[in-house]
Amino acid sequence: MIKDILAIVDDGDHAQTFLKTVAELAAAREATLEVAALTPAPTASPGTAPFGTLYVPEWVLMGDDQANVERVRAHLAAAGSSAEIFGLHDDIGWLAGNLKRRRQVADLIAIGARETWANPWLRRRVAETLIRASGTPLLILPEEQTLKPVRRAVLGWKAGPEATRAMHTLVQLADPGALIDVVTVGTSLHACEGEQEAHAEVKRHLLRHGFDAQGHWVVNDDKSEAETLTLYAQEIGADLIAIGGFAHSRIREILLGGVTGDLLERTETPLVVVG
Repeated sequence: MIKDILAIVDDGDHAQTFLKTVAELAAAREATLEVAALTPAPTASPGTAPFGTLYVPEWVLMGDDQANVERVRAHLAAAGSSAEIFGLHDDIGWLAGNLKRRRQVADLIAIGARETWANPWLRRRVAETLIRASGTPLLILPEEQTLKPVRRAVLGWKAGPEATRAMHTLVQLADPGALIDVVTVGTSLHACEGEQEAHAEVKRHLLRHGFDAQGHWVVNDDKSEAETLTLYAQEIGADLIAIGGFAHSRIREILLGGVTGDLLERTETPLVVVG
């Protein structure tokens, strides 16, 4: 049951549509909404982050922080929400860590699409930090899309504790009797079939919760796993994709990339990531 939602934005004006969407989501779920408004010190250019930070006195940054909080408050009020808002300000490289240490306990953390952030680098940094360290599911909402009642969902499956936690989160979010596609993507049928036994166990668990669960193996050596999973979800009209996040080490993700990082940049369908 989702009763406590933490939403994170960096600029109130950029996030206006997201704030309206997440306020509607909280109201629909009868959940309490809290919003973190992050105010980074200015940089020479958003594209240079986290480098190129410009020095400003602390009192100036505090004023920017308060102004940002008030912009967020105004947009929420226009959406009919009286959510609690708190601001954090610091060098852009430190803000995600500050958030992790101070405010991360909720049933669900929500952030908007890349277009709803003034600084896309900060968005990705916040998302990666919270997936790895918060223990709370992260919901990513496409621009001007809310999380509708989840009657059809895709569970991206690659056996591991992260995927199992994603399954448990999906059980909380999906409507009773929802159809859940347990999907493994691979470059060959042999690679996919290695998950056959795990698929059977996952489907059995979901069936015991009253869901209609199906297993699918999707072979595609032309597109990335993230793109394949996203296209599959779009083709079936899924309301939500759920995945376990960052099953590989941070070094491997940096050097070789990974499904989680790719999906963070793709926001065609609402996505929940659980680390």
